[in-house]
Amino acid sequence: MTSTTITTITAGDIAEHREQLCQWAEANGLNPTDIASAPGVTIERTGKRTVIVWRQFQRDDQGRIMADPADPTTAWTVRKASRLTSPLAAHGLGETQFGTEDRDPG
Repeated sequence: MTSTTITTITAGDIAEHREQLCQWAEANGLNPTDIASAPGVTIERTGKRTVIVWRQFQRDDQGRIMADPADPTTAWTVRKASRLTSPLAAHGLGETQFGTEDRDPG
C-alpha cells in the first residue's frame, strides 16, 4: 500500500513553531527531544490510517545521542511512524502553513 504525504514540516518550520510543535508531538505520545529536526517530519496517509513519520535519535545507556555507525560525524537516527491522534489544528497550527508538495489533490 502506498502512502500520500499530507504535510511536510521542515527543520525551519520546527525552529519557527517549536513550542506549538512540541505540544503537538507530546499530544501524539511522542517525546520532542527524541525527534531529529532534520530531515523534518511528515504526516502521511496510508489507506485509512494517518501517521506521523520522523527520525528518532538513538541513545546509549546514559541517554546520550549516539553517533551513526555509518557516519560518526552525524547523530544516529532511525525512521519511526506513529498514528496521528491529535491534529495540528488542535494546537493552533494548520496543515497548509507547512510544505505540502506531495499533497493528494483529492
